[in-house]
Amino acid sequence: MLLDVETLKKSSIIDPSIEEFAKNNPAPPIDWNNASGMKAIMAAMSQQSQDLLGPPESSIIEVYKDIPMRDGFQSTIKIARPATTPAAGSPLIVFFFGGGFVGGDMEAGTPFARAWARLFGAVTVCVSYRLGPEYKFPASWHDSIDSVKWIAEHASELHADPSKGFLMSGISAGGNLAAVSTLASISEKFAHPVTGQWLCVPSLMDADSVPEKFKPYFLSLEHNKDAPILSASAMEAIKTHLESDSTSALRYPVLNKEVPLEKIPPTFLQADGLDPLRDDALIYDEMLKEAGVETRINFYPGCPHGHFAFFPGLEISNKAVADVMTGVGWLLKKQISPEQGLGAMVPAA
Repeated sequence: MLLDVETLKKSSIIDPSIEEFAKNNPAPPIDWNNASGMKAIMAAMSQQSQDLLGPPESSIIEVYKDIPMRDGFQSTIKIARPATTPAAGSPLIVFFFGGGFVGGDMEAGTPFARAWARLFGAVTVCVSYRLGPEYKFPASWHDSIDSVKWIAEHASELHADPSKGFLMSGISAGGNLAAVSTLASISEKFAHPVTGQWLCVPSLMDADSVPEKFKPYFLSLEHNKDAPILSASAMEAIKTHLESDSTSALRYPVLNKEVPLEKIPPTFLQADGLDPLRDDALIYDEMLKEAGVETRINFYPGCPHGHFAFFPGLEISNKAVADVMTGVGWLLKKQISPEQGLGAMVPAA
């Protein structure tokens, strides 16, 4: 989805409803240089969300399981599935949380997992991965790939049928890990092929790795260098915490040379206008379309990075959440309305 420079600039003007929300709900700026502080903020947000959610209804089962990583480390996954497997079988969805590879946890996927169980009878596996700065690059990426490989090999144990759909999904850093895991599943020939991916405000490229023909459209880091939530300095802090290799295809999927773009499955993307990562999604969408891949993209001008998580309840945030549901439905070849999608995010009465 390529947009002209003027349209891109305008998309960096904050949405009035978000500006009003921020004014009425002032919060201290996020200090991405303080890794322990970041972890604490995200842990508090996660706990608050869990407290609001409460336990699932009896028609949904949630269990935790430890699985082995390549170095022997035991990583925890959270499985959410229908208590009764649908007669047609349950698609399998893997969810990767966001947090700059420094904070966050798998519980971020819980509301989505429950909604997908209600809407699609899906089994969702929310994965953990080791975080920086304690664990440097590529620990998060290796854990993610190893988790997906294990999930693919044990799909039947999870009560899932990947032939009904096997999706990678993630937000922000999780969007990067979803894209990388999809590529690994193809190059390493996992037990089941990935059939689609949802990449929400993902990190996919930088100024050096963006393909030459798209460099004139890679402007978001400059347009949104001082954006709220995620800024250029925040991205530098993340890089420092991880000591990541910007020449690696693990860090930036556009550098992958093993998997031709046309081999990537249908892809649903979401991009925020007031986000340094805006053009990652817009350009990747265009690259995939040019390669003949089916894509779908939703764009939210004036919205900061991951806006629906930080500005809940606003019309523009509710739209993004509804879009998640209809977009995942599109990947599963199941059509639902935005109202159905948004309604599935809360338990049935």
